[in-house]
Amino acid sequence: MASPNTNTETPQTIKLTAPEIANLWSQYHNDTMAICMYKYMLEHAEDQAVRRVLNFALKIAERHIPIIKDYFIEEKFPIPHGFTEKDVHLPAPRLFEDTLCLTYTYVMSVNGLAGYSAALTTNVRRDIRNYFVECQNETMKLFNDSVDTLLEMGVVSRPPTISPADSVHFVEKQAFIEGLLGGNRPLSCIEISHLFWDLKKVELSKAFTMAFSQVADSKEAKKYLLRGSKMYSKHIEILQSVLALEELPFPESISSEITNSTISPFSDRLMMYHKSFFGGTTISFYGTAIGTSQRADLVLHYTRLAAEMTKYMEDGLNIMIENKWLEEPPLCDDREKLTKIK
Repeated sequence: MASPNTNTETPQTIKLTAPEIANLWSQYHNDTMAICMYKYMLEHAEDQAVRRVLNFALKIAERHIPIIKDYFIEEKFPIPHGFTEKDVHLPAPRLFEDTLCLTYTYVMSVNGLAGYSAALTTNVRRDIRNYFVECQNETMKLFNDSVDTLLEMGVVSRPPTISPADSVHFVEKQAFIEGLLGGNRPLSCIEISHLFWDLKKVELSKAFTMAFSQVADSKEAKKYLLRGSKMYSKHIEILQSVLALEELPFPESISSEITNSTISPFSDRLMMYHKSFFGGTTISFYGTAIGTSQRADLVLHYTRLAAEMTKYMEDGLNIMIENKWLEEPPLCDDREKLTKIK
């Protein structure tokens, strides 16, 4: 007997699968958050090239919302709450300089490309696949626009270069993957890539966590965010030290691009959600680095950092739950509970 999800009916008559609902639900939250972020940034951005990029990012997020709503209505799912105009205070003083807003857009486009690629591999219905292909394409344009603008402004920290080898080599000794007690081999291009770009993303996470801790209203949220800023500083120091031992450059700090404002443009709920988003992406790229790094000391570093980030995120989720800030995603039927219904 054929599975109910393998029929040949038109897409609109096939129920969305759990992964498809998950992708749309997550995107709704991320895009409604992005709308709040970009509307506020555009209140203060001065550079016209930066404004063009921010405007494009805002239009992308705004385009998605009615499409996602229609899918939820068709499936008879409640439309997620996400974030609204109540979560952003546009008249708040400037908190981010233009360069930080542009770097934020660049890194968020990188996260978006990774997220849409993952979504595409878990979607089955053709219309959903086509929709996420469109999302991928427009985010690719946003990525290119943000990188080009950063280059034009001369604020890109370029990754290290390495000298070409004289020939192809194969690993001959176990020492290639050792390195816990010294005597490390030079870093490979793969390891340099992860260290540099992970530092780039962690620097942005630190800057925004610092900014959020500066303006948060709740003492509990402020304390938690300040703890996160200090944690990121430690992560940066560890990753930088590996590159420094090889006399390799690392990305510059962008924390100086935060103003001294203490008036919050965002609700504590939005800032805590954003911190959770940053934490999730950090664990993801640490995990990728663990899977591709071939020096034992690097694997140990990333494993420890990921474990610390996981504990920090758990504490953040508990704060969100206590304050009723954490929206519950759609759940499958509780069969055990249903069997008890009379």
